[in-house]
Amino acid sequence: MQSPFKASSWPKGLSSLSHDGYRIFLLGQAVALLGTWVQGTAQRWLVLELTGSTFYVGLLGTVTGLPILLFALVGGVLADRLPKISFLILVHFLILLQAMIFGLLVEKGSITFPIILALSSILGAGMAFEVPARQSLVFDLVGRKDITNGIAIHSAAFNLARFGGPAMAGLLMSAGLMAGCFFFKAFSSLCIISSLLYVRKRYSQFNRPIDGNRLSARESICQAFTFAATHKLLSKVLAAIMCFGILLLPYSILLPSLGRDVLGLGAREYGFMCAANGLGALGAAVFVAMFGHRGRRENWWWIGSFLFPASIMAVAAAKDFYQISLLLFLSGFVMVITSTSALSILQIESSNELRGRIMGLFSTCFMGLFPFGSLFQGFVAQHVGIRLTMAVTAGLAMAMSTMFFISRIRGRRLARQGAN
Repeated sequence: MQSPFKASSWPKGLSSLSHDGYRIFLLGQAVALLGTWVQGTAQRWLVLELTGSTFYVGLLGTVTGLPILLFALVGGVLADRLPKISFLILVHFLILLQAMIFGLLVEKGSITFPIILALSSILGAGMAFEVPARQSLVFDLVGRKDITNGIAIHSAAFNLARFGGPAMAGLLMSAGLMAGCFFFKAFSSLCIISSLLYVRKRYSQFNRPIDGNRLSARESICQAFTFAATHKLLSKVLAAIMCFGILLLPYSILLPSLGRDVLGLGAREYGFMCAANGLGALGAAVFVAMFGHRGRRENWWWIGSFLFPASIMAVAAAKDFYQISLLLFLSGFVMVITSTSALSILQIESSNELRGRIMGLFSTCFMGLFPFGSLFQGFVAQHVGIRLTMAVTAGLAMAMSTMFFISRIRGRRLARQGAN
C-alpha cells in the first residue's frame, strides 16, 4: 500500500504538493470551489432581482448557513466515525442534484424565491457535512509536517475560485446565461467526485474511521467542547471566530445592494467587485504558503484579527467602483491571513481522534453563525443604510478582538507569575 508521506523535492512553499493524493484531491476540489462561488454569486443577484430587497438577500444567507449551525458538529462526528472519503462522495452527489434542479428551473423561468430558499438549504446542509470531513482529510493526506502549507495551498485554491467564480458568474449573467451558473456547479461536483474516487482507490487507509470509541453523538460533541474550552489558545481563537461569523463575514450579503443601490453598478461590475475580494484572498493564501512557516502562527492570527475589521470599515466608506475594488482586495487579503492562521492552530493543536469534531466546531463558529449575522445585517441595512451597518458591525468586531487579545496577554502574565 502506498503512503502519501515521502521526502519532498518540492520547494518549501509547495511542500504539501509532494503528496500525490493531495494533488489529485486538490485539483478536483479547486473546480468544485469554483462552481460553489459561481452559484453563490448568481443566487444573491437572482434574489435581489426577484425581490429588490437586501433583507431577502440576508434571508438567503440565513437559510444557506443555518444547516451549518445545526449540523456541522454532527458532520464532525461522522467525519471521525465513517469512511470519510465515501462520505464525501455521497455528499457531493447530493450537491450535484440540487445544482441540476436549480439550473433547470432557472432555464424554464419557473424559479421563485421560496424554491431558491429550499434548494439553498440543501446546499447548506451538504456544506455542513462536507467541510469537517474535507478539512480533516487534508491533514490525513499531507501529515503534521506539511499541514500549514497544505491549508495555505487549499486556501489558495479556495480564493482562486473566490476570484474567478464571481467574475465568471458576472460574465454569464450579463450574457443572459443565469442557468449556466448552476449547470457549471453540477459539472464541478462531478470533478470532485472523480478525484475522491481516485484517492479512495489509491489511499484506502484514509477511508477508515478514526474515532473507535463507543460514545454517543451527544457525548462525542461534549468531548470536543470540553477539549476546546479547556485549551487556553483554542478557546480564544474560537470565541473570536464566533464573533466574526456574526459581525464580519455577513458583509458579503450587503455587497449586491452596496454595488447596485449605493454605487449604481450593474451585474458585471458587481461580479468583478467580488472578484477583487477573491483576488486579495488568493494573494494572501499564496503569501501564507510561502512565508507562513516563519514566525508564530498565533502572531499571524492576532494581526489578522485586527486588520480584518479595519478593512471592512474602510469598504463601508468607498465612493466608486475602483475604490471599493481596491478595498475589497485588501479585506480579502487580511481575511485569509486570519482564517488560515486560525485553521492551522486548530488542526495542529487537535488530537487525531478529535480533529473532525474540532473542524466541525470551527465550521459552526466560522460559517454556522453566518445566518444570524446575515439576517441581522440585512434587517438593519434595510432601516439605517448599508454603509452605517457595515461600519458599526466592523467596529464591534474590532472591540471584541481587542478584548480577547487583552485577555490572552493577561493569561500569559499570570502563567509566568505562577511559574516564578
